[in-house]
Amino acid sequence: MKYLYILSLTGLFFISSCTPQRRVSQIHVIESNSTSITLDVNSGNPEYAAIYQLLFRGFPESNQTFPLISTSEELIQKQNPAYFKNFFEKNRYKTFVTVASRNKDGSCRIVLNTRALKLDLEQNSIIRNFGY
Repeated sequence: MKYLYILSLTGLFFISSCTPQRRVSQIHVIESNSTSITLDVNSGNPEYAAIYQLLFRGFPESNQTFPLISTSEELIQKQNPAYFKNFFEKNRYKTFVTVASRNKDGSCRIVLNTRALKLDLEQNSIIRNFGY
């Protein structure tokens, strides 16, 4: 009985250690102005992580402290499925990445064109122009 208990604990340990670990993106703002934001991103898909955070979370230590889309991300994606399918699944978001280079520490330096992204969201009626 004792061996069965030890064997069960050992098996449970191995099973839990083999589960995929969810990697959290680490994003650091390097520079921010009215037209662009420069980031160091440590993620499996750094361009996607940077755009997603800009759209739905914002960057507290930058000019873009609030997200570009203030509505719930699930709600806005349900309201505009064609736009977001084209944007994320067909990699249209990459058109708003002006620079993407690898740093020595393995992270990526990403520069996002925030002005063009905001204009695109306004033209596609995802967000409203300020004052309307």
